[in-house]
Amino acid sequence: MNFRIVSRLSWPLLLLLTSLFALQGCSKEPVKIVSAQMVDNLDRGSGNFDRVFQLCLDRPLTSNYYHRVVLISKENVKIEGDGLLRPMASDPDNPCYLRNIYLYINKDSPVDARALIKDYMVPGNVRQLLVQIYNEKPQGKELPIAEKVFNNL
Repeated sequence: MNFRIVSRLSWPLLLLLTSLFALQGCSKEPVKIVSAQMVDNLDRGSGNFDRVFQLCLDRPLTSNYYHRVVLISKENVKIEGDGLLRPMASDPDNPCYLRNIYLYINKDSPVDARALIKDYMVPGNVRQLLVQIYNEKPQGKELPIAEKVFNNL
């Protein structure tokens, strides 16, 4: 008889504690964007890594984050895209991430986006880079958890 009373009282408490731990486990560490720069010394003739930028955060990532970028050249060529930022298994202590600009080409990109990137997204010709980081892929008008604009890269 006493066991039933204890178990009836324990279930709501157990459910509450489980919910609190589940919510706590879902939270991600805050992210701070520190720097960005165009990198032009990665390509070894393949043509696939000739347009890359380096994004540095205040610490290496421990969870997946979603990011959005907008690059604008001095000639007003605009490339925008998004994707995941993942922790690096190969270099877990490095807070800097290399992002291939060609990977941001999508259905909304300008015609001949690859050629535009090759011609205009070079070091010294990127007027502005906007980086926004989100906990998850935005479904509406969610605000980023980190955002920074870089000029004259």
